[in-house]
Amino acid sequence: MRMKPHVSACRARQAGHQRTKAPRPKHPRAAHPRAAHLLRCAKGKRLRKRLAKRAASRGAASRGAASLSAPTAPSALLPPSQTSTTRELKEINYYPASGGWTYMWTKFDPAEIDTDFGRIRALGANTVRIFIQPLVFGYPAVNPTMAARLSQVIELAAQNSLRVHLTLFDLWSQFTDVTGSKEWVSSLLSPYRGDPRIAVVELKNEVNPQDAQEMAWVQQMLPYLSAVLPGTPRTVSVANIPPLLFQIFTQELADSPPDFWDYHYYGPPQDASTRLTWLKALAAPRPLFVGETGYTTAGTEGNPSAGDEAQAAYYRAIFSATAALELPAPAPWTLNDFAPGAIPPSPTAENQAQYNYGLYTVNGTAKPAAAVVRQGFTSGS
Repeated sequence: MRMKPHVSACRARQAGHQRTKAPRPKHPRAAHPRAAHLLRCAKGKRLRKRLAKRAASRGAASRGAASLSAPTAPSALLPPSQTSTTRELKEINYYPASGGWTYMWTKFDPAEIDTDFGRIRALGANTVRIFIQPLVFGYPAVNPTMAARLSQVIELAAQNSLRVHLTLFDLWSQFTDVTGSKEWVSSLLSPYRGDPRIAVVELKNEVNPQDAQEMAWVQQMLPYLSAVLPGTPRTVSVANIPPLLFQIFTQELADSPPDFWDYHYYGPPQDASTRLTWLKALAAPRPLFVGETGYTTAGTEGNPSAGDEAQAAYYRAIFSATAALELPAPAPWTLNDFAPGAIPPSPTAENQAQYNYGLYTVNGTAKPAAAVVRQGFTSGS
């Protein structure tokens, strides 16, 4: 989930940004077996041209739409520690109920975070995903106060038997400043070199494969993460984009790929199996991880049990789809509902649906989906 000031109607459909207050939120249409149905937006022709050009130059035609139903076995060249780490991920996306996004750090409440981490562990999770914004941490040199708060969060996670998935460069877009980006990464992460408490380092949340400047930055920065944190699995995530655009994304990073691909699924539950089957094929030989998925219970105040049951059914379907495909368990967005005023001023803050994706209400009451997630995390362990 990302906070964005403006999203075009076409991109919103592709990236799953359209949420609604209705009991059953509208989700983007899932992929159709015919490629034409993947390209309903005006950008479709450009996507086809770019895809054909890359396929011709890299000999990648065999990975086109015709190969989507034939996943490839993981490559023996991948480090066993990284592939096993990905398979074992049982992760929850996290912000405190009282402070989302930048407020987690500027209204820092370690006691609340500690309580939440205990709740995450009780769900059967082993990893918590947290987001770091250069805007509040200081850039390119990290503010010592914020560095200390990050250190405390990582230690609180460890005390609750959780490892940490660090998502860097949140709410940031200075893609021409590679030098400053590297300085910031080094300043932030050097203390954690070889630290087993760090499960994953993610370069950025939901990058745009169609932004040439952003992708050039990703190509330079992913290898640098390995230099700063050697041995720690690296990734970079994308939103709920269609398979054709995901294929372009993987081809853009063919020369500097992440250790696993991180995809955020908010599509219809009945289409999850088909969509993820195709994405798994396109991701091969590297693992695919559903790093975000979720369903809002907003808009059901008159009948809250209907929204709660719909959310539980949604998680049941997504966990079933990933298990059948032998993918890691999906990562729920998010642990908590947000309290009024807990989301910093933005279009996201004005959308009531964004306040009710939690597995728990603001007062800590578990929704039915929490039991579904707990069962999903523990059934295979």
